[in-house]
Amino acid sequence: MVLKQLNVGWLSRFCISTCLFLMATVVVSVSTDSTGFGVSAVVAAEKEKKLTKAEKEAQLKYKNAVSQRRKAVGTSCAKKLTKVQEFTEAEDWAGAEAELLGAFKRGCSEGFEYSQVNRYLGYVYYAQDKIQLSIKAYLALVNEPEADPQQRTNTRYTVAQLLFVNDDYKRAVEQLELWMAEAAIVDPGGKILLARGYYQLERKADALNLVEEVVEEAIVAGLVPKENWLNFQWALYYEKDNYKATIKVSNRLLTHYPKIKYWKQLSAMYGALEQTQKELMALEVTYLQNGLDKEKQFIALAYQYLAIDIPYRAAQVIEKAMKEEIVERTEKNLTLLGSSYQRAQEYLKASPILEEAAKKSSDGNAWSRLAGVYLNLNENEKALLAARNAIKKGKLKREDLAWMNRGTAEQSLHCYKDAEKSFSKASKFKKTEKGARSWKRYVAAEGDRRRKLVANGAKLATCKKV
Repeated sequence: MVLKQLNVGWLSRFCISTCLFLMATVVVSVSTDSTGFGVSAVVAAEKEKKLTKAEKEAQLKYKNAVSQRRKAVGTSCAKKLTKVQEFTEAEDWAGAEAELLGAFKRGCSEGFEYSQVNRYLGYVYYAQDKIQLSIKAYLALVNEPEADPQQRTNTRYTVAQLLFVNDDYKRAVEQLELWMAEAAIVDPGGKILLARGYYQLERKADALNLVEEVVEEAIVAGLVPKENWLNFQWALYYEKDNYKATIKVSNRLLTHYPKIKYWKQLSAMYGALEQTQKELMALEVTYLQNGLDKEKQFIALAYQYLAIDIPYRAAQVIEKAMKEEIVERTEKNLTLLGSSYQRAQEYLKASPILEEAAKKSSDGNAWSRLAGVYLNLNENEKALLAARNAIKKGKLKREDLAWMNRGTAEQSLHCYKDAEKSFSKASKFKKTEKGARSWKRYVAAEGDRRRKLVANGAKLATCKKV
């Protein structure tokens, strides 16, 4: 899985709109300070919340800057902007746009006043979904030498968000880097946004460094890192094939945001590291929460049970998924189910499943397994037919076992000469050589013994031809 091109859906249009609205909707008068909000508003905000030491220092620094360089729009421009605010409150965007464009020609002057006009204009364009024009207006504010420094810094962040919406990652990153250099307090969301920009520009090491910094800062502060931060961090580690690091992030996600998909991720990463027992644990937890929904997931879980010798559990998982029509009844899947029951010594359950698999197979492997099941059920005639079909179809993984099953079935049906030939074939394979030779000697001797008894009048069962 590779992190795909950034989807700006995570960048909420509502959040951008709210931010822009707060930037724009202020009553402008000749008494306002350089931000347009007024120092009294800042003081009121202080009373409403407790500030950290860093925030207090930043605010003090900001107030000092205001007192050193107080700017205000003139009366004529203030009237224009007040009129614009009336239009925006009525959501008359066309009227607001016309008033602002007119302010450039008459009412407002170049420099600081133009920066205020552009601040409003950026919001009005955005409200009309004119993203490119909104960006242009905000960049005009940013690039205005006479603009208020604090407004310039805040606008850099806003225009960076809009540049992201426009997939203009290079300029978005440029604005965010300047914002970080200028801002008294850099919020973690801004760092994450910059990290996403770095990712889009293939600066993945820089992206990871920023994300790690944000996550660690949150942990040190006793806060829970946001889920989207951790997901981004997980994806960046995954692209570096750093599976151990992804496991650490997955555990953190499961601690704070317990979701089934994170158990799936955890299982996959343990599998990549070949930590079988932990892989099974995570996959089983997912299964118990009804979190598996794809055929390959059920198949993987079944193989995990087989790997630690719990075949009956493997069979139950596959059979349930087949009943729910999640796992198809293909020859391969049926063989897995049947062989699981066979390994669990549930031969009565295994036989009909392997019969179905054998009928669908293009080779003899399912038939060979079926022959072994029939032998365990003492259904020797069926076992002989199945073994013959296995050898006839061919492409066997274990041809030696097919001949052994055939010989065993023939011996049980008292066809000793036939059995002798089958065991002779099996003895040519290394894995069954020793056992096949022993059986060959036995059936040869047993056949001679029974023929002699029959010749002397004994009533014994003879070869039952199938």
